Amino acid sequence: MADYQKRVERMRAAMREWGADLMFLNYGPDMTYLGGPQAPLYYPILKGKGDWITGLLLGLEHDPVLIFQRSFAIQVETQTWIRDIRVLPDGEDPDAYLARILAEFQPDGKTMVVSKMLWGQTLLALQAGAPNTRFIPATNTMMDRVRRIKDADEIALLQRAAEITDQALGATIAQMRIGMTEWDVATEVDYQIKRHGGDGPSFYPGIICVGNGSDPQRHIMTRNTDMVLESGTTVAFDFGVLYQGYCSDFGRSVFMGEPRQVALDAYRSITTHAQGVWDIMADGRVTPAQIADWFRDQVAADGFGPHYYYLGLGHAIGLEVHENPWLRPGWDDPIEAGMCFTIEPKIWQPGVFYVRSEDVVVVGEERGTPLTRFHYEPTVIG
Repeated sequence: MADYQKRVERMRAAMREWGADLMFLNYGPDMTYLGGPQAPLYYPILKGKGDWITGLLLGLEHDPVLIFQRSFAIQVETQTWIRDIRVLPDGEDPDAYLARILAEFQPDGKTMVVSKMLWGQTLLALQAGAPNTRFIPATNTMMDRVRRIKDADEIALLQRAAEITDQALGATIAQMRIGMTEWDVATEVDYQIKRHGGDGPSFYPGIICVGNGSDPQRHIMTRNTDMVLESGTTVAFDFGVLYQGYCSDFGRSVFMGEPRQVALDAYRSITTHAQGVWDIMADGRVTPAQIADWFRDQVAADGFGPHYYYLGLGHAIGLEVHENPWLRPGWDDPIEAGMCFTIEPKIWQPGVFYVRSEDVVVVGEERGTPLTRFHYEPTVIG
């Protein structure tokens, strides 16, 4: 089981840096990180009385309390290490109930940090229950810094998500044929993720087909259309798996029919350097910005500089697909062992080809280690 006490102490240390005495987290990655519970599928749609007071309350000097509307408290004891679980009694006024619990934390004159993605009604209830309290948001920068080093339990979950990802891609490729549409492939990916044990996609699968007269004005962020996969096109995958709250983010490219030589060369360039970059991803030896620059220089030396997507090399990942820091200019603190990054180089020549590769890599003491391990050889479907 994860060492949640260490996570709580890490969060409390961060709260002291922020000048915060109390913390309230609603369902989301930060609540999962500290307490274990994950939001049930019906959380955003239930609309039950008191749903807005559900959350985790933590103080610098007060042990955490989990507060639930009854519908969210089903078997919650099996999902958390926290033993102080409060469930809104039937017929009780939710705001008054939350106020009584807040009073135990003596909030007067204190500062409370709250989830960035907090329901408006939740904040209003907190403010009513603690009228003399200052509230500040737990920004992405703040929370991602607390969660940036993954412990062994987290890496094990990320590894399982990666294994499911590899299996889902292999099974999807086996079903691909010329004449399918991007939408067909995206639907297959979604099915294979669940078939192989994923809880679902970590974001909606993106399939991007370019070439053979495709619209040169189309941007690569336009995905999953009714465009037909014809001979002479490249098909880029961008998808991830959600497993017990943790995410993968992944990519490869396949070639429909006889590939253009330039597209093959571009794919070999990014996949070769995607494996080479692991050697420099060692504890304390390089910054995210330096990794981005290193990759840009390798691809430019291969002749693909003008079409390389420089600002999109990657990002940290864990309980969220996109976490800080990013592999781009401006991120100048050295990487640390236990951090996890995506390496996702892309080369795009509009209307001609688009190739991408992506893996989750764990920073180690001497080098990085990939969690996703699908092969890098060009796959041709004819």
